Amino acid sequence: MEYVEFLEQVKLTVQEKTGRETKVSIGQQMKNNREGAGSITIQQTGGNIAPVIDLAPYYEEHQAGKTLEAIAEEILEVYRQKKTCGTIDLSFYTDYEKVRNCISCKLVNYERNSYLLERVPHQRFLDLAIVYHCAVENALIGKGNILIQNAHLELWDTDLKELHDAAISNTIRCYPYELIEISDMLAELVGSLPKEEKPLYPMYVLTNTQRCYGAVNLILHPVLEAIAEKLESDFFVLPSSIHECMIVPVSEEIHPKELHQMVHEINLEHVAPEEILGESVYRYQRQKGRLFTAWEAYSV
Repeated sequence: MEYVEFLEQVKLTVQEKTGRETKVSIGQQMKNNREGAGSITIQQTGGNIAPVIDLAPYYEEHQAGKTLEAIAEEILEVYRQKKTCGTIDLSFYTDYEKVRNCISCKLVNYERNSYLLERVPHQRFLDLAIVYHCAVENALIGKGNILIQNAHLELWDTDLKELHDAAISNTIRCYPYELIEISDMLAELVGSLPKEEKPLYPMYVLTNTQRCYGAVNLILHPVLEAIAEKLESDFFVLPSSIHECMIVPVSEEIHPKELHQMVHEINLEHVAPEEILGESVYRYQRQKGRLFTAWEAYSV
């Protein structure tokens, strides 16, 4: 069964099991590094809150032999665990002035997100892209982020420059950066490290106080300048995920090829596919006050 047909059959099967008390619909998720993955929502009549359930894993199960009936039951069990009854007043989201201070930005890979970038306002940065989201909090659903789409700019009657300027200001204000020695970060996660596991040269983790979308610090010039001043040197940047980067002071013993291999292995073995930022290695040059790809930095 082709994927599109699978989506429709799952929708019909789930709808039959839930009856008139719910509305079942199929959509396309805009996830990082995912090209419009199919999703299903099951919304109770009279409510405006519905969990979004990714259907890609269920398609793999169906290809392996699991029946639509069994898959529908699995989906309904997830729905029962995640569902929240009630409604949320979303009228605030129609007024730009009410959401302006809640908007911030994050980095994603440019080439891996062509589907996403066609649908959201963005700016290119090297081989990455800056996208924008709005932090929301509600008693029913807790804290979350809404990815800002092109339609939101039309709704708010604003433009990309205004959105970008507000997001940069809010990101600096609400998500201050942290630069942590990698040995301290690893010790925080797994306890003290044996000597043989400590890095051979100085390495730092660049993130933010929330440890979420911290790689966006790469676009913040005051942050890069502050790091260069602290290290008193140029430095390499290794994008270990969308949440953090590794910083390595430049020295004659370190070559970008070695660091590139390190990034590749980290992405392959330790980073979830939807959290990969990229495999390029960058270099920040204090004299120019700019971030380059490492190969370009070596050629100028």
